[in-house]
Amino acid sequence: MRSDGSYTVRWAGPPGWRAIPPVTRTALALAAAGYLLGLLVPGAAYLLAAIPSRILAGEVWRLVTYPLVIAGIVNLLFALLLLWSFGTEMEAVWGSRRFALFLVAASASAAALGTLAALALGTGLAVGAGMSGLLTALIVAWALRGLSLPANLFGVLPMTRGVFALLALVLVVFSEIEATRSVAQLVFVLGGLPVAWLFSARRPSGGSPTFRPRRIRNPFRRRRFTVVDGGWNGPVN
Repeated sequence: MRSDGSYTVRWAGPPGWRAIPPVTRTALALAAAGYLLGLLVPGAAYLLAAIPSRILAGEVWRLVTYPLVIAGIVNLLFALLLLWSFGTEMEAVWGSRRFALFLVAASASAAALGTLAALALGTGLAVGAGMSGLLTALIVAWALRGLSLPANLFGVLPMTRGVFALLALVLVVFSEIEATRSVAQLVFVLGGLPVAWLFSARRPSGGSPTFRPRRIRNPFRRRRFTVVDGGWNGPVN
């Protein structure tokens, strides 16, 4: 806050590894582990990806394991960057338990809706993999905290959160259309948005977030003292 009463917005980057809340930290580690597993054991991707025929056959774990199937180091680094940036804030706001539930629900919703769309349209959702759908839902949930709030991602192109989320959605939609030209695949990528809206529309029922950033005590903070009469020989507080 300035002396004239006005406010200025400054960008503050995400915290270091030790200050990242636990669920976000676990998600980052799992994403990296999933990439390495797919790199070292190629057959593991088939066991984790969201394949509609296998999901309908009862392999329901695929609804939540497909985000771990990340192909390409660039995709991994981009996913880690977004999860680190937005996940840290949302976990601090919602609490660790609620944020973990959001990640699971958004992943399952995207896979389920993508599978249903593939069946309804009679077209193939060949395979669902990667974190694009989950991250899209996370960005939208972050924006719904306040569409008019300022956003200044890494000091570049200041804008509102609503504009940032809109640009992200446009980028995701057109990238998916260009890459696959599949409506079912597009539903799969956007299938976590209903969960983002539900979690943002409903406020937590009491309690406080399970994660709170650690406060660092200022060693230069002024301490209170009491001025006493010169005849006093006791301790000064």
